[in-house]
Amino acid sequence: MKGKKLLFIALIVNLFFLGIYFSINPLSAAEEKQTQAPARKEAAQDTRAAWDSLRQREDLLRIRQAELNQLEKRIDEKLRRLSELEASIKIDLVSYKQLSDGRIKHLVKIYSSMKPNAAANLMNQIDLEVATEVFLNMKGEIAGGILSYMDAQKAAAITKRLMSNRKRQVSEPAALEPAPATAAAPGVQPQQQ
Repeated sequence: MKGKKLLFIALIVNLFFLGIYFSINPLSAAEEKQTQAPARKEAAQDTRAAWDSLRQREDLLRIRQAELNQLEKRIDEKLRRLSELEASIKIDLVSYKQLSDGRIKHLVKIYSSMKPNAAANLMNQIDLEVATEVFLNMKGEIAGGILSYMDAQKAAAITKRLMSNRKRQVSEPAALEPAPATAAAPGVQPQQQ
């Protein structure tokens, strides 16, 4: 009987320890596996969701990069066209300036060969800008003779423009370019300043 008593006491001690164990650790191993499985599934789903999100962002970045490349090509094309247009405009300006200079020189030749009184009557009728350009390209004594017969107000306005043009030429020496010698008419020289 002593053996049965001892067994009974051992059983009670075991039950006591088991009670303590279950009170501290209420979940069984099977239940623990069941709770770990959804956690693993959630972690796997979170990882998949993160990868999917990264792929979507990568796709968006590729699309945006392609759009940026297209915009860059359009901008480069527009810049190329603008450069061509600028070059064309510069060529046209040079042609216009040469044509205009040729016409002014022709007018200088015409007005220089006229009598001062007749030239003054015609100069009173033309545009102030054109008259100023003509006088800029005339010899001083011829221009002075024509100015003396002109309307006093117009002659004063032309004189002011001639002076402001001279001041501009003095303040901007880099802008001065020598006139081409091929277009000079015989007997007509630009005014010396």
